[in-house]
Amino acid sequence: MNHVHAEAGKNIKIAMEKINNFLFSGKSCGLKKNGDLDVGLMVSKIPLRVSAVFTKNKIKAAPVIISKSHSKNIINALIVNSGNANACNGKYGILDARRVTKAISKELGFMENNIFVCSTGMIGERLNASLIENAAPELAKSASSDKLEDFAKSIMTTDTFFKTASKDVLLDGVKYKITGTAKGSGMIMPNMATMLAFIFTDIPIKKELADVMFKECVETSFNSITVDGDTSTNDTAAFFYPDAEQGSHKFLIKKSDANYLSVKKALSGICFELAKMIVKDGEGATKLITITVSNAYTETGAKKVAFTVANSPLFKTMITGEDLNWGRIMAAIGRSSVKIKPNDVDIYINDKIIVENSAASKELNKNIEKTVLSPKEINFKIDLKCGKASWAVLTCNLTKEYIDINASYRS
Repeated sequence: MNHVHAEAGKNIKIAMEKINNFLFSGKSCGLKKNGDLDVGLMVSKIPLRVSAVFTKNKIKAAPVIISKSHSKNIINALIVNSGNANACNGKYGILDARRVTKAISKELGFMENNIFVCSTGMIGERLNASLIENAAPELAKSASSDKLEDFAKSIMTTDTFFKTASKDVLLDGVKYKITGTAKGSGMIMPNMATMLAFIFTDIPIKKELADVMFKECVETSFNSITVDGDTSTNDTAAFFYPDAEQGSHKFLIKKSDANYLSVKKALSGICFELAKMIVKDGEGATKLITITVSNAYTETGAKKVAFTVANSPLFKTMITGEDLNWGRIMAAIGRSSVKIKPNDVDIYINDKIIVENSAASKELNKNIEKTVLSPKEINFKIDLKCGKASWAVLTCNLTKEYIDINASYRS
């Protein structure tokens, strides 16, 4: 069973399925001036482990620093706020983030270093931690198994819809569930992005296995998307699961066995669905674009070529104008600094060849030029004809609305 809770521009109203031992809540504490939900809580009834991937930006928000440290420990709760990134606030950032974990610790009875904390929103403004402290009692009191939707809404910033996905996994005759939610719309570029993604499961897993599995899933999903080429200070993707080495859990999963592969497939699917929603919700975006680079010498090279094209403003505005100026793609490929055969490149759009051996295809005509970029979802294939490696990247177009959103973000 696979439930995807959102598509571009709207929510699909379906019943959110509960996941064993996980409780959620979302409240408005006043961080957002419009009164929208801005603080969310996840509480687990049993000890959890977390596998997490954080931003590679050298300037890291305070909650990233704290959660990176806490991720080595047992995790009992996750507290997230939107409306303020708590980044670039010096020593006060750490102090304020710790005030938040302390408030949740007091309400739930867990140690502070067993709490995962995240923030998203405006960079450079001090977090009003007292607002979250005041909301902590009600957050804890209202946490329940059917409040994931409130949690998902509470982490949104410029998102136009909340993003959740869920899959069932059958292991040794027992049904388990993997459920995830994410936020992200602008400042999106891998490693990670101004993106938060939280995935929860009731499947007991050893941490060393989950760490490897999750990192691989992130690489082909969240780390293979771009909206605008910007990498934020707060990016966090985290996978929460019961600690297989505590309590009476059986070791269901061993590396590369059938159960491991089943869990990885479901987890990868959740990550990809959430990543795709983020790109669809790109600020001002009207088109979803897949760029697949095939037959490169290496995967690293294929990925670099795909991102060079995907992040080109000229390419992204070409898509918006539906003006097939394919020379912009060739120029991006050539400046990617990847080893290629310059005279052998083929480019396809939705299976129509437009460039053959680095020149205009004989099949290209005015009718194709007018229609090939009109769909809402467009698939590009760049065949380098060099080796056997490939990589796919998701991106979106660049519109005037993107400028409007980001030109007035603070006001």
